Amino acid sequence: MARRTGDPARVFTGIGKSYERVATLLSFGQDARWRRALVDSVEAKPGDTVLDVATGTGMVARQLARRYGCRVVGLDQSEDMLSEAVRRDGHIPLVRATAERLPFPDRAFDHVTFTYLLRYVDDPAATLRELARVLRPGGRLATLEFGVPPNPVWRVLWRTYTRVGLPVAGRAVSESWGSVGAFLGPSIERFYRAHPQSRIERYWREAGMIEVATRRMSLGGGTVMSATRCEPRTEPNTRKRSLGAAFYALRPGGWRDYWTLLHPPYTLWHLSYVLLGAALAPAPDPRIVGGALLAFGLAVGVGAHAFDELRGRPLGTRIPGPALVAMGVTALAVSVALGVVAATVVGLPFLALVVLGAALVIGYAFELPFVHSDAGFALAWGAFPVVATASAVGAPPLPALVAAGAAAVLSLAQRRLSTRVRSIRRRADSVRGEVRYRDGTAERIDAGALIAAPESALRLLWIAAFALALGLLLARWTS
Repeated sequence: MARRTGDPARVFTGIGKSYERVATLLSFGQDARWRRALVDSVEAKPGDTVLDVATGTGMVARQLARRYGCRVVGLDQSEDMLSEAVRRDGHIPLVRATAERLPFPDRAFDHVTFTYLLRYVDDPAATLRELARVLRPGGRLATLEFGVPPNPVWRVLWRTYTRVGLPVAGRAVSESWGSVGAFLGPSIERFYRAHPQSRIERYWREAGMIEVATRRMSLGGGTVMSATRCEPRTEPNTRKRSLGAAFYALRPGGWRDYWTLLHPPYTLWHLSYVLLGAALAPAPDPRIVGGALLAFGLAVGVGAHAFDELRGRPLGTRIPGPALVAMGVTALAVSVALGVVAATVVGLPFLALVVLGAALVIGYAFELPFVHSDAGFALAWGAFPVVATASAVGAPPLPALVAAGAAAVLSLAQRRLSTRVRSIRRRADSVRGEVRYRDGTAERIDAGALIAAPESALRLLWIAAFALALGLLLARWTS
């Protein structure tokens, strides 16, 4: 996420004393039912120690202690909520801290629970890794979160209640509750647009959790998730970490994250289409070619990739969310500015291509279906740079269209090769199999073997595409 959808310390200040009563009232009693389901999923033993993150007034912490007779430590960043938790039960140890940086050593707790948390953090995937860090192998991680009903009919009723009913009912209680009521509905929908449920489950698995279970309650208005921290030897992430997020990805941290973010081979492959479009003109202007390379390099290499990394950290970088937003917005703005300058030289109709290019990057950032489809990828990242650059340098239309078609097909081939590789590198828990040949020999199949052939092709094709396009352009300039 680019930024927090709301600061819980601010949003919930002033409602601690009435929180439990009003939350039950505004949810028609469902909030209490959801919390019971959360506690049921933990399966703690009397001697266990449980960390309850985002404990609020301690509702889940108290239920855990009563249900299992275990020791519970509550953690929250809201002083107002913690004060109320102390008033209601002074026996539960409470810590004021954030979920992103837990003040505990590795494997300190037998189980970890958290409630209504992920909407308030910059990086849900990283937060889940931090929660899993303090959980011992074999321990349970469980959470309760608001949901958006998947059924269209219930979703309309849910949206009506969260947009109209909650704010009105909240204001009837107090001004603070009115603000909370107006905040919740949009906050929930923004979160699930950025992090669909399938992606959230992937975050859990990538954090080292197995047997991830999701239970939708109250027609989908509440979601209880639970999983088990796997043993070190069978941790799904082990294979994934050894493969890495991509063949060009460096070890996370520091300057290496920025190299990985640029997707250097794929960015250069994309820029080869810029060179190809320029080579179609009899005498391409080097200034326009240089400007086109810079504009497309910024828009795609920096802008689109920065926005993509915001949505779930597919490359696993540690670049802060605000920095990714700043990089993406700045790169796109400079790219558009270069396009506007080019339009003053090659003609104002070129502005239409500038606007289209910016729209493609923005559509990619918001994961619009067409831009993320096979056809959309082929046209946006293959054909468009050829057409835009050919137009800027004054290339004939017919050769430009033929070359754009070739670039689209080549981009489609790139996508067909990379999709399976990317899926295995970033999502697969394990790969097992065997090929038996007619002569009786057998070959074991693992993740590395499965991606070796398509990835080898990708490693060669980006070099070939860039070298071929550069050679064609140099031929124009030296003839």
